[in-house]
Amino acid sequence: MNILQLSFHASPFSELGKNDGGGMSVYVQQISKHLSEKHNVTVVTGEKADSFKDKNLEFVSLELFEPELNVEEKEIHLQKFKNKLEESIDLKSFDVIHAHYWLSGLIAKEISNLLNIPFIFTSHSLGVFLDGYNKERVDCEKIVMTSSNLVTTSSVFETMLITDTYKIDENKIRKIIPGVDRDIFSPDMSVKRENIFLSIGRIQEQKGQLQTLEFLNNFKKIENDFKCIFIGGPSGKYGNEYLKELKKTVKDLNLEAHVEFSDNLHQTKIIELLNKSKLLIHTSQFETFGLVAIEANTMGVPVLSINNGSLMEIIENNKNGYLSENLIDKDVNNFVSNLLNEDKKSEEISLSCIEKSKKYDWKNTAMEIEIHYSSIIS
Repeated sequence: MNILQLSFHASPFSELGKNDGGGMSVYVQQISKHLSEKHNVTVVTGEKADSFKDKNLEFVSLELFEPELNVEEKEIHLQKFKNKLEESIDLKSFDVIHAHYWLSGLIAKEISNLLNIPFIFTSHSLGVFLDGYNKERVDCEKIVMTSSNLVTTSSVFETMLITDTYKIDENKIRKIIPGVDRDIFSPDMSVKRENIFLSIGRIQEQKGQLQTLEFLNNFKKIENDFKCIFIGGPSGKYGNEYLKELKKTVKDLNLEAHVEFSDNLHQTKIIELLNKSKLLIHTSQFETFGLVAIEANTMGVPVLSINNGSLMEIIENNKNGYLSENLIDKDVNNFVSNLLNEDKKSEEISLSCIEKSKKYDWKNTAMEIEIHYSSIIS
């Protein structure tokens, strides 16, 4: 099978946590790697990056724009991307196209119509998540989903959102849960955990880091021995302004002794911190899944979240984390305080996290996707 993966706005093989390199990049990278064990996989992006070929996996950058541009600035290169794609690659040679994010979906739709190649669409994020409801994007997403042969989702929450809001037939949707790279995310049980909290994600308003600071300010009234490390660089049009706001809030709340901004870190350093940490704080209101949560759980780290969508399918209170509508809550404080002060309870929860994460595996994700590729080709 010859498979074309389109990741127009973000290079899946570039540094994660920087610019637009988030959960979608991990997803494309991992399924492409596993699918290439049996099939020819070509991954194409418009973002400037180093192209390469490794056995059955080829990554092609069409070198159209710098990674630092925000998505709106990248969007204007969409037609150039299509033109250069047609010039650079023999599109007729592909059996199936998998488009990631709505911008790639628009390109896949045109190629599919032109060459009669079936295509699958995975959203990774949706226009309905954005403040002010981006109607133009939502309309485009609906057109892409309606035109595709199949839509894949990562959670029941995403499936329901797409059927209810976008009015896509549920028979066209396949829920395929993402995985974890266990070669990378492997806990070292000999490392002693410290009173470290982590917030992992690109610095942008929709990730809700400000709410994490509000929680820390409230929590320090009952506990003073902790540090929260924010991992991730500014992203999006207003990422730098949001980072300035976060740093000002740290000063205003006298949280300097408790907060550290680490920008991007290499994955080995993130693994090292996950091994030492007792909690991941997740404040992104909307997620189609929430990869960082299962990666943390795999490392034995429970997740505290306000996400009442997809994270409800991952977290069970007092087992592998805690879900609450509001982080300024005495039950939340009790849960976190127990993690810091009750070694036996903390260890119990850590082991429960590892056990609950065992069902997430990229090999299984790729296998399911492969089955659906075959079904739409035949």
